[in-house]
Amino acid sequence: MPDFADSTTTELERKLVPLRWAALAETVTYCILFFFWVTGNRTGRLLMGSTHGMIFLAFAAMVLGVRADMGWSWRYVITVLVLGPIGSVMVYSRLRSEGVPTTI
Repeated sequence: MPDFADSTTTELERKLVPLRWAALAETVTYCILFFFWVTGNRTGRLLMGSTHGMIFLAFAAMVLGVRADMGWSWRYVITVLVLGPIGSVMVYSRLRSEGVPTTI
């Protein structure tokens, strides 16, 4: 990989940056979608629903992609995916507090 030849970061560290952004975007799009749902804005709900759905699928794929390297259990991953925006906040805060696991 010539792009990362001089980089001191690991592949996992490079994967976690977009995962943090996806977790944040998942929660924000859900909140906007909820606003459109409460106000009864059908057009906003349809547009934001599809946007939120695509971001959620990307978030889910990223979580599944880093699960083994991060040492996350299947129980944690399933909980995160079922809880949706609350789960993405859980992932975001866990990434901020724990970071990349060190290998011994």
